[in-house]
Amino acid sequence: MYNRKNRWHTLNLQLRDKKKLLIVAGETSGDFYAASLIDVLKKCGDLEIFAVGGIQTASRDVKLLYDSTNWAAIGLIEAIKQVPRLLLVLSRLNKFMRDNRPDLLLLVDYPGFNMRLVHAANKLGIPTLYYFPPSKFATDPASVTDAASSITRVAANFASTYEVYRAAGANVEFVGHPLLDHAKPNMTPAETCAKYGLDPDKPVIGLCPGSRRSELDLLLPVMLKAGRLIYQKYPNYQFVVPVIKTEGNEVFGVSKQCLRQQLSASGIPVTLAEGKIYDLMHLSRLLLISSGTATLEASYVGTPMIICYRVSTFTEIQARLFYHLPKFIGLPNIIIDRKAVPELIQHDLTPERLAEQAFALLESEELYNQQKTDFADVISHLGEPGAHERVADMAVDMLNGQSAG
Repeated sequence: MYNRKNRWHTLNLQLRDKKKLLIVAGETSGDFYAASLIDVLKKCGDLEIFAVGGIQTASRDVKLLYDSTNWAAIGLIEAIKQVPRLLLVLSRLNKFMRDNRPDLLLLVDYPGFNMRLVHAANKLGIPTLYYFPPSKFATDPASVTDAASSITRVAANFASTYEVYRAAGANVEFVGHPLLDHAKPNMTPAETCAKYGLDPDKPVIGLCPGSRRSELDLLLPVMLKAGRLIYQKYPNYQFVVPVIKTEGNEVFGVSKQCLRQQLSASGIPVTLAEGKIYDLMHLSRLLLISSGTATLEASYVGTPMIICYRVSTFTEIQARLFYHLPKFIGLPNIIIDRKAVPELIQHDLTPERLAEQAFALLESEELYNQQKTDFADVISHLGEPGAHERVADMAVDMLNGQSAG
């Protein structure tokens, strides 16, 4: 078992001379964590950072090579659409590493793409550090074996991930999960209501369909229809769809105008709220939420939820034919290996079933509070605050030429 003793919680190491770092992150959560990590790395000394990332990473003091905002995909069909572009980017990143020889390649999540970069870096003799490493232990154990033998050092975010990689022979550190530092509301409920034009005297239900275009297409309509059923029974409720704030006219590849029109046509009082999701999670009485990192953040914030998951029919057939399906789909349930949070998947995810689950939680104080109690068990598996600082120390250690750990 990992040992929490002697774990550093603040930034300890500094660079001895100027170094070059290439950091690559895909998808919204990876982009957010990469950007926050960059903030810490910039305090470590003279570091030139080249990056592949999204909106958050691009806002930092880095040389952005490629924007990964719209790279997210679920399933074979969705992924195939991305293949030509991603293969081109991979080829160009390989050339970039050959020509510029970064002192370290730091990967954040996005394993299908980033593991190919790991193998390319190995051929060039460039050390690699993987934050949020491949973790499909049940469905694809070979990927973890490959990762353990290929990555120079692994920064594990869950205790279970650490144990699996340690058993596979990886040079792995348990760094904890950065949401312990980030997933905190900054405003009071009254301030949040004022900012987003919500009625402070009416309870809120958050609709969180995810950050991928396919999730918005497949989940938001179901959530809005379920919201209408809830509103018919509880007309004092109001609804909110939290999204990341962007400067342009799109969010997650969808026109904001089209999204607002979709919400307006739903027949319920629903607000598109651009900003920090944690304030809106904290404000909400209940969350209808897509499977993903946000479910873990909701656990930490302490708001009960119903986890929703749906992919295309073709992707479902592919998964059933070629993969061992996991027992649970939601991270909180996976972490504690029991169904603490209700899950509605594929054909079970209907507006009626979703509304029924919502009624059960809203009308049963026992069920509602039990979920909040279970969150404490989930969070106990995430280590301690200071994950970014631990990863930064690992990176500086490697950049200073001490990658053996």
